[in-house]
Amino acid sequence: MVSGMRLPDAARIVMYHEDFYGKPMAAWTQAAMRGESSWSVGERELFAAMTAKWNSCTFCIQAHSAIASLAMDKTLVKAALEDFQRAKLPSRLETILVFLEIFAKTPDELTGEQVLTLFHNGITQQEVEDAMAVVTLFSITVRLADALNFAIPSDSDFSRAAHRMLAQGYVFGKSKMHGHPDHRALAEVLHKCVLEGPGITDIALRQAIAKRTTGGPAVGEAAYDDLARQIGQAAYKVNDAQVKKVVQKTGNEKAAFELIVAAAVGAGLYRWQKGLGILK
Repeated sequence: MVSGMRLPDAARIVMYHEDFYGKPMAAWTQAAMRGESSWSVGERELFAAMTAKWNSCTFCIQAHSAIASLAMDKTLVKAALEDFQRAKLPSRLETILVFLEIFAKTPDELTGEQVLTLFHNGITQQEVEDAMAVVTLFSITVRLADALNFAIPSDSDFSRAAHRMLAQGYVFGKSKMHGHPDHRALAEVLHKCVLEGPGITDIALRQAIAKRTTGGPAVGEAAYDDLARQIGQAAYKVNDAQVKKVVQKTGNEKAAFELIVAAAVGAGLYRWQKGLGILK
């Protein structure tokens, strides 16, 4: 009612069962996307849009390319999304995107040599962590956008939302942040809330589903196992029947939501931990 438009599902999701997921996710996202960083707001929004592209998430490609295009050269954003290695990006931006693509798509293939390449090109460890935080967060968001079938707004609503997001960020109201974000602490809070905290579903089940998204042991219940694997591998292929089976098995939509979130968060935080391990 305040905005005069349907609130995008990316915002609606953080207001649903917010102590479980919305509050810790919004806090880290706001810090990573609008907090102190050597990467500009436009560059960070481009990282989000590229993560969406690497995961074939239509909603997030449109949403974050729209914001990035307001904060930096629109032609550059378009060229990067088409083929960032041919887009004639600034050297350090292209260099970090080469690393982030591996981080997002095949984190088990990360190597120390790839990190040294970043350092040799003048990218600091803090800048690597800042970039990894963005891709981690949107590795989660894109999976939820597709698994929960976010509605695609009209072009005009995407544009209005982009202007609002650029000005306001990822939390409602004003959020003052001091100093550099502690990404590791914020990641730990998200992990504890979703994978160790109270909920309708069993903690052990949430943890098993999170591990399954990255090649962990099969989950006993076929409906859960099928959805977890799909969210981990290619969430854009999740279909209504798979989600319906989980809702039927849990007998509760909020419980099904918890399991879907656990899968997405597990996939995202796996990348985060892999990245930190390589940096170490």
